[in-house]
Amino acid sequence: MAHLPTAASGPTAEGLAAVLAAEGWVVLPERLPIELVSALREGFLPLLERHVSERQPHEGGPNRGVERYGVFVPFRPPFDDPRLVENPMVLDVLENVLGPDLECSYFGSDTPFPGAEFQPVHQDGEPLFPEWNAHLPPYAVILNVCLVDVYRHRGPLELFPGPGVPAPGADPVPFLGPAGTLLLRDIRLWHRGSPNRSDRARPMLSLLYNRPWFRFGIGRPTMNRSHYEALSQRGRTLFRNACVTPAG
Repeated sequence: MAHLPTAASGPTAEGLAAVLAAEGWVVLPERLPIELVSALREGFLPLLERHVSERQPHEGGPNRGVERYGVFVPFRPPFDDPRLVENPMVLDVLENVLGPDLECSYFGSDTPFPGAEFQPVHQDGEPLFPEWNAHLPPYAVILNVCLVDVYRHRGPLELFPGPGVPAPGADPVPFLGPAGTLLLRDIRLWHRGSPNRSDRARPMLSLLYNRPWFRFGIGRPTMNRSHYEALSQRGRTLFRNACVTPAG
């Protein structure tokens, strides 16, 4: 697990942001409430089952292994819960990294089934200027949310700390934790999915928060007008570029 800064009252948003900027990832000290995690899991599994019945594992994905599925998540209960999409600790950390005008531009998931193998080491977002040998500040950060307990043989993400290219032979760090654990990782962080040797799937939600000028290109949150209007003012700012459909 990432080395969290210590303070008398626990890690601060500024300290956690410093770890994220330096290491490329940080696990937050607070988890989502278990009743919310249960609701998210129960809401997600039917989406996953329908997706699996209709598609091949990660169709068209160059970095995907067998039996590893990605599902876009609809913006409706329970997935619109502010404790998830407007989580105060998450946003406090991210505002220290991305600035106060950040937005959420992607809502998806990653689920390796039993039998999934290693992915190639990859980044979810390429450097903005690959020809320029300089490290830029973070501009997009992914929030990953464990919907089940993740242990070593259940296909955890393996992370290569540091925002640069991992050194040859560098040992990755597995992202392990109980259901509800929150991980923030720079979109440029090198990582891979690992084999799922258990007898159950490992569903994990993924939300992308970014500076307002960045565009990810896929998975833009979609919601109807009533869900958008039910958001707080902060939530409306976060999802100002979402695809909003007429209420219905």
